[in-house]
Amino acid sequence: MSLRSFVVVVSLVTVAAPASGAEPDAAPRGVYTAEVVEGSPKMTAAGMVWWKDRLVIADRGGKRLVAFTPPDKFETLREVPTPVGLAVDPDGNLVLTERDPNRIVRIKPDGTSSVIAEKDVGTPQFITVHKSGRVFWSGFPDGGTRSVVPGGEVEVLAPKIGHTYGIGLSPKQDWLYVASKLPNADGRAVWRFPLDAQGTPGKGEVFFKVQDLKPQLEKLPAAKDKGETLLGWVGRLQGLAVDRLGNVYIAGAESHTSGEAVAVVSPDGKKVVAMILGVPRNVSGLAFGGKDGRTLYITGAGEYRLHQVQLPAAGAGW
Repeated sequence: MSLRSFVVVVSLVTVAAPASGAEPDAAPRGVYTAEVVEGSPKMTAAGMVWWKDRLVIADRGGKRLVAFTPPDKFETLREVPTPVGLAVDPDGNLVLTERDPNRIVRIKPDGTSSVIAEKDVGTPQFITVHKSGRVFWSGFPDGGTRSVVPGGEVEVLAPKIGHTYGIGLSPKQDWLYVASKLPNADGRAVWRFPLDAQGTPGKGEVFFKVQDLKPQLEKLPAAKDKGETLLGWVGRLQGLAVDRLGNVYIAGAESHTSGEAVAVVSPDGKKVVAMILGVPRNVSGLAFGGKDGRTLYITGAGEYRLHQVQLPAAGAGW
């Protein structure tokens, strides 16, 4: 099945060197439209990650991990009571956050699993793994963002931010991004924590607030709340992803006046460079995948089918 994306305003600026034989990455610009993946079942989904040439989806409603092999094959990979976040570690293992009980689990390619941490893990949500092996995860409602090194004790990052959900790493893995979905509009923001070569985090800071950004893009329809800022488009932040050029992708909802798009914010956090429409009203997870890493997959926290859109830049880590 071909992937369709519609670009209203396009400015293709080559910034990063591509992988051998691949087209160069280009900065996303303008308005794109996502589409439902053919054959997708409805799922109450959360995190996703590309693993072993397929997309793995945490289907909380179905109490399972779903494997999607393009273009249209969906199958149960593993039954899990309450799966939430998914990532892949440097050794190629699947890393999973679970709720009830709250714990961080490693799943090897052969299917065997082990618990990485279950003490002081808070309320684990989405997860990412640094190239050093340090694992980071968000916590909702008040668990803060936490981390653990293999065999070490869990640490809470400072400051302790409430209602954290989406999480991701910059292309060089020198920054950790975390989305906070606090109920008050002023608190809805993406935070960032500096990381050294070992993944040790420094003190976090607000990278950008949703209410401070205005998506001034040609041919973009009015937001649901008729406002000028991103609040009417992404509401309370949930999903977060980063592409290979450093652009940050955010989305969310949980409000009848928001949840209409995925916003793409420039690497400096100062400008909305693109918007992706046609997405679930209540976006939960965002993840890059596909053969070239340029397909953005989108899940919804309600009963939604998997969505996808083809973009000019691959995800960070490809």
